[in-house]
Amino acid sequence: MDANTRIIGELTELKCQMFCIEHGYVVSKPIIDNARYDMLLDINNKIYRIQIKTARWMSEEHEGIIFNGKSQHRIAEQNKIMKYTPEEIDFFMTVFEDKFYLIPCKKSKSEIRLRFKPTKNNQDSKCMFAKDYLFEEVIKQY
Repeated sequence: MDANTRIIGELTELKCQMFCIEHGYVVSKPIIDNARYDMLLDINNKIYRIQIKTARWMSEEHEGIIFNGKSQHRIAEQNKIMKYTPEEIDFFMTVFEDKFYLIPCKKSKSEIRLRFKPTKNNQDSKCMFAKDYLFEEVIKQY
């Protein structure tokens, strides 16, 4: 991971943490960076494990955003890829164009895609639409 990628990731984490704090949530962060989550979020006296990811455009048509549902580590000169599971984290969180998204970690996926626009072939039944994962809407359920 190059320095620029690390800085972008850290900025995403800070933005998400500040958003939560500004909205009155208690945020805790592991002292050592060895947990599968980036922060703990206290919502109504229940603790949730949040993995923060940096999103990017899914395509040149800007039909949605995408981020990794896995982590990659270099161990003994080899890349180790590990998908996140519901046993490790409760939610993914990301920010994109000043909108914050909270996505439950229900099953392990390599990539999470949030669409802004319907698919070209109108096969939307398995799609995740960004509007359904806005932080303010998802958090009401917890």
